Amino acid sequence: MRLVEILAEDRVVLARGIPDKPAALSAIAQLLARGAGVDLGAVRGVLEERESLQSTGIGDGVAIPHGFLGELGTQVAGLMVVPEGVPFDAIDGRPARIILGVVGPKKGMHAQVEHLRILARVSKVLREPGLREKILGAPDAVTIFTLVKDADARTP
Repeated sequence: MRLVEILAEDRVVLARGIPDKPAALSAIAQLLARGAGVDLGAVRGVLEERESLQSTGIGDGVAIPHGFLGELGTQVAGLMVVPEGVPFDAIDGRPARIILGVVGPKKGMHAQVEHLRILARVSKVLREPGLREKILGAPDAVTIFTLVKDADARTP
């Protein structure tokens, strides 16, 4: 599955003034709830629950908060770019500047495997040389979406 199948331009934001991880999770939950058509509190709850187990800050300025919701029928993603960074307890200790949230259906093993494939795809696309720097230097959300869409298309 390609990222552009679950990420829409209206769920990409360039954010300023996100002070901490709880605020970042709330902001990304808003994007995901809107895209999935589900309750904001439910989305925020699954993201916070997952984050309490272990940070989803994977390093190099990237975090991938994620979780499962029973009422979803498909995967949904949202992308928030915070140029100044947000402390996220990442494995390398660096703040998260690119936060790509994903929520998916809780039903069945197939849905959970698909969710793991999406997380792997996010990581793979964001490892493209120079992409993170281009995203961080982008002037607006439309440009960020285009950069991610193009990198997604190039990534096998």
